[in-house]
Parts: sequence; C-alpha cells; structure tokens
Amino acid sequence: MSLPAAAEGIAALDPGLYAVTTEIETSLQDPGTGTLLDTWTDPFGGAACLEGEEARRIRPDTFIDPRCHVSDVRADPYGEAFDVFCVFPEGLMSGAGTLSVDPTRPTEFLQRFSLRSPGPVENQRVTIKGRLAGACLPDDLAAGP
Repeated sequence: MSLPAAAEGIAALDPGLYAVTTEIETSLQDPGTGTLLDTWTDPFGGAACLEGEEARRIRPDTFIDPRCHVSDVRADPYGEAFDVFCVFPEGLMSGAGTLSVDPTRPTEFLQRFSLRSPGPVENQRVTIKGRLAGACLPDDLAAGP
C-alpha cells in the first residue's frame, strides 16, 4: 500500500545546483549454467538546479530513465522504497530500490535500485548520487550566448 506522503517526495534538500552522478553496473549470465559472461559499468554525470519547495522534494522517478516507471512508493527507514520496471528496446527489466536523504545532511541524496530481465539473465545495479555544488545560475547566464 502506498503512503500519500511518499508521493510528495522525501525530506526537502537545500536549494541550489546539484552535481548528479549515475553509475549503472550491468552483468550478463548464461541462463543455463549461471556462469558470469560479462560485466561492465557505465558512469554518467550531470547537474540539476533544485529550487522551490516542490523541486527540492525529489521522488524516486526524478532522475531515472524516462523509460522506467516507479510504483508502490512507500516509507522506508531511510527515506522511500519503491518498485520499478523499465521498457527498453532489448526487453523489460524490473526490480526495487530506495531513495534517501539524511535529514541532518540535506545537501545530498542517494538512490539505489536493482533491475533484472526475465529473458537472458541480465542484472543492473543503478546508483544515483546528488550533492550540492553551489548556487543555481540565473536563467540568462545558464542559457549561454
């Protein structure tokens, strides 16, 4: 059962520009033997300006791939737990994860979830971290020349 408060996002982060890093660790296994065939990690980086009460209350779907859908968001001792499924061209992957903001350090967030495919055994572990990097740029400066 979902909690209404969970849909509003967990504890608000301090306002500002956040450095956001995503790391996706993928492993492939032979479906017959379970032997690990390959593993690799893809890192991504970016930034997000989180200002205003609503924007600062991140949700499990705030920084994930738009092909992924979050459901059953519920309170967790560390923030929010959730289920997730993703529809990729290679097929469906599903799993669960957590999103946390330490109320004593509202300048960081951590999201982790695992995905598994029903076909050839593929697993992904996704870690998304955000850390306050500074103030947001005014719109006229952020747009560039």
